[in-house]
Amino acid sequence: MKLRIFLVVLVCMALAVLESVIPFLLHLRAARADLLLSVVLYLALHDDIVQGAALSAAAGYLSDLTSATPAFLYTFLAVLTFVVVRMAGSALKTEGGVQSAAIAFGASVIHSIVASMLFGFVLGVGFHLELAPLLWSAFGTALAAPFVFAILGRLDSGFPKAEGAVQGRIR
Repeated sequence: MKLRIFLVVLVCMALAVLESVIPFLLHLRAARADLLLSVVLYLALHDDIVQGAALSAAAGYLSDLTSATPAFLYTFLAVLTFVVVRMAGSALKTEGGVQSAAIAFGASVIHSIVASMLFGFVLGVGFHLELAPLLWSAFGTALAAPFVFAILGRLDSGFPKAEGAVQGRIR
């Protein structure tokens, strides 16, 4: 299980680099695919509570390191997203594909709105939301989610499921 944790963190590190570099190479200023949010969604739908929350916190911390936001904003949001999706997860069942893209799109929109509200509250600048970058980011996240789910699913296929572990959906 320690090897799986290490590999998931390694995937998160690679996705954090991609998430930072691709917008720079494509000259995108405001919109970016949130690849680490897709990892959090996968963890919420496939991992147990403690391990999934801890790995979500690690993914959020990597988002904090690669963004210009207040410290621990994305760490908090990643764990909050994990908990909310985990609680709503009984209605969700996805192994990837179109379902993961739809979930990622909705989660990205909500995640961006909550992040804007928290960012404005922490810095005292108020709530400011630009709709076009929010939708482009959500669209990019939705396009990337099936690939992220496939990578993590392939990683998980090499490890036996623990007793009582989640099998593709929340019970």
